[in-house]
Amino acid sequence: MGWLRLIQLPVLPGKRPYLAIWLAGLIHWAALMQGIRLAHPALYLGWISLSGYLAVYLILFVGLTRVAVHRLGISIVWAAPIVWTGLELVRGHALTGFSLALLGHVLYRQVTLIQIADIAGAYAVSFLIMFVAAAVARTYQGWQHPSTAAGVVGRSWPLAAAAALVLACVAYGQITLRKVDTRSEADLQQVVQVNAALIQDSFDTIFQFDPQREREIFASYLQLSREAVLQRPDLDLIVWPESVYSGTLGELLAEPPLIAPPDASMTDDQFRNTVQAWQAAVDEKNRDVATSLNALARPPAASSDGIWLIAGTDSQRFAAGDVERFNSTLLIDPQGNVAARYFKMHLVMFGEYIPFGRLIPWLYQITPITTGFTPGDRPVPFVTPQATIAPSICFESTVPHLIRHQVAALRRQGNSPDLLVNVTNDGWFWGSSVLDHHLACGVFRAIENRLPFLVAANTGLSASIGQDGRIDQLGPRQDRAVLFTRARSVPWTNWYAWWGDIPAGFCLTFCFAVSIVGTADAIRRRKQRKARNKASLSER
Repeated sequence: MGWLRLIQLPVLPGKRPYLAIWLAGLIHWAALMQGIRLAHPALYLGWISLSGYLAVYLILFVGLTRVAVHRLGISIVWAAPIVWTGLELVRGHALTGFSLALLGHVLYRQVTLIQIADIAGAYAVSFLIMFVAAAVARTYQGWQHPSTAAGVVGRSWPLAAAAALVLACVAYGQITLRKVDTRSEADLQQVVQVNAALIQDSFDTIFQFDPQREREIFASYLQLSREAVLQRPDLDLIVWPESVYSGTLGELLAEPPLIAPPDASMTDDQFRNTVQAWQAAVDEKNRDVATSLNALARPPAASSDGIWLIAGTDSQRFAAGDVERFNSTLLIDPQGNVAARYFKMHLVMFGEYIPFGRLIPWLYQITPITTGFTPGDRPVPFVTPQATIAPSICFESTVPHLIRHQVAALRRQGNSPDLLVNVTNDGWFWGSSVLDHHLACGVFRAIENRLPFLVAANTGLSASIGQDGRIDQLGPRQDRAVLFTRARSVPWTNWYAWWGDIPAGFCLTFCFAVSIVGTADAIRRRKQRKARNKASLSER
């Protein structure tokens, strides 16, 4: 509201108003994202850099909206929400994209209001909030300065428009939720159900490699999984968080010809034998885990009809002397075979790679990240007897267009997902509010794609979210838990799946047009100042 009042002023106060706005934005984002710094002192650089970058969007919002209001004569009621939404779309794509803590996310618990996200994504909810705020600001200005508005109607129309829009959104939400609660027999016959257990333990991230700690993490998750099977022998699926399945034995892939890397102190034959022994050990681990879990629920599975495991791990791939490292998720069948493997496509800056690290390798030597990950190049369906699953890893769930594109790509392949599953290690954030922001993104991904969304999170917040965005199960913060859920999915078409971010794209187009006008005005004023200064000098 304060920024909107600032936009309404004819002239911004102070000598450097936009610097003051940026500093205010920096403080806001630093407080909101302070959990990023907690895992290691080197992450302070990423925390401050990210906060400073995000603060730029506040400058752009104030500047562009002022141009629209004061130069183009557009009411702030329309200008503010359009500019804000367009800039959120930019933030979701620029510098690989960062869509955590969008304005619309503040309403993630207000399930009725946020059903409009299946029309235009979380951006639609952001537009709604800013529209209401701008309507209040415009009405306040009208009543504060009666001469600027034509009568009571002229002063009150913004509030009436905001009320009408909110009522329309509430009505849409209620109709949608009522449709969910009163499914037809035809819909219910197509329902897909998966009995799943989401495994959550609590190990904060540290950057000093400790083999004993890695083994303890793996053993703890395995023990929780065994207890889950004993409680619910009818489980179809167990989900572990990101990276915790590695232990001290991450996955190793190799493509012939096997050639020792330049920094390996061994011959090609020795390297080949080492790789084969490692792969055999990983295969044995997979079989031991899968068969032990299935033996607790039923006789050791002789078919695919048993308990399947989704687990996050590290994968290294050797090819012709080259080494690539992936953040990956495995689908392991009841016999311990890796049925599918997904490599994370959207990597996190300063967490999984350092910008320009491939060009300047020594950057990795001064950070706790010893080497960068390689991004995956495609979504992968995890197909079990009960459902087809679209997996994602960590902050991929914060990027709306990424999840939508993955779902659309799988549908084109004939592997239409019944379920979204996100595995994440939020131990990076040591229980901070970043966990809540991450959870809010999961709620919106469920509504946007109209698919159930399951989250298995180390340290929390694990969750089971329905197609309507309702949080059915929620894990604790920084504590262990097993969440049992019956994920239910029925076919559900929606506008966002069809046209994606096109509505937000119109808002972005408006921002570009306004920026052109603003830039032209700034150039014109600069020329006028130069002319006045030149005239003043000539008079002297």
